[in-house]
Amino acid sequence: MTTLTNKIMNLMKTYHVPGLGLVILNNQTTSTTSLGLAQKDKECVTEDTLFHACSMSKFATSMLVLKLCHQGLLSLDHPIQDYLRSWLLQSEHGPITLRHLLSHQGGIEDPEESFGVHPGRPDMAQIINGETPACPTRIGAVKPPNQEFTYSDAGYCIVQQVVEDVLDIPFETAIDKHLFRPLEMDRSMYEPTSPMTSGHDPDGTVMKDRIPYYPYAAAAGLWSTPSDLMKLVKELFLSLNGEGILFSKEYAMDMISPQGAASWAGLGVFLDGEGSSTEISSLGWGEGFQSMMVAEPLEGKAWVIMTNGNTGIHQIKGLIGDVYRLLTT
Repeated sequence: MTTLTNKIMNLMKTYHVPGLGLVILNNQTTSTTSLGLAQKDKECVTEDTLFHACSMSKFATSMLVLKLCHQGLLSLDHPIQDYLRSWLLQSEHGPITLRHLLSHQGGIEDPEESFGVHPGRPDMAQIINGETPACPTRIGAVKPPNQEFTYSDAGYCIVQQVVEDVLDIPFETAIDKHLFRPLEMDRSMYEPTSPMTSGHDPDGTVMKDRIPYYPYAAAAGLWSTPSDLMKLVKELFLSLNGEGILFSKEYAMDMISPQGAASWAGLGVFLDGEGSSTEISSLGWGEGFQSMMVAEPLEGKAWVIMTNGNTGIHQIKGLIGDVYRLLTT
């Protein structure tokens, strides 16, 4: 093993994380590292092993929405109520748009005790209508849009309903057709297949429900690999140069530009810095899993780190942050 690999393996032991997948991009050249076990005391992680992406799902969802906007099927700035057929958005604060929702500025708040692991397969309209234990309260706008950043899974659930109503197909089918297949993301899906990882608790034990399920595909349901998620990053980089196959440079710039009242909020990504030092990121943290994507678009550099352990602390303060610092310092 190399010195770097040894250091990462030692960090995994320290944080009780059994498995890790890593892809590094540097000017369109990628390197892949797969370490540890897909489940404690069982098979090894490989490049094809699925991890739960959790909220990194929002990055993929935003890429899908931008493609549909590029095709003229949606608009970032058109009132979403005009797209919805299966559900009525209640708002007394003015029109809400996809731009607002993708940047968490639609005035939508997540109810307490909502959007956790849920074993059922309810329709999205049932979820946001408050008809399931997954979300016990009907979703509505409680604040004016474009005034305040409020991180919201519910907002992305509404995005999912918009996509389903406009295309008249399930969200999972839409993103496979319009995003995964064009980018040859063969290991990205919402019902995981082998090989896949199991989730682990902070002490390193396998979760009782080792394959957690979130019925909110657009917000948190994606299973993928670091290699597949890096394909999204590479496509975004190409689009910023006017060479992408999904959408134009203008939409790519929208994605990595500050939106509304939040200088740190892009479309489906978080922002840090500005100009040539702009950095974008996407974070995933759920039952048994943590992951992170960090990219420097103007430098052509990116890192995707996925793990099958929940350290109980923020990614930057735990294993993933330590690995990221090893790679960048």
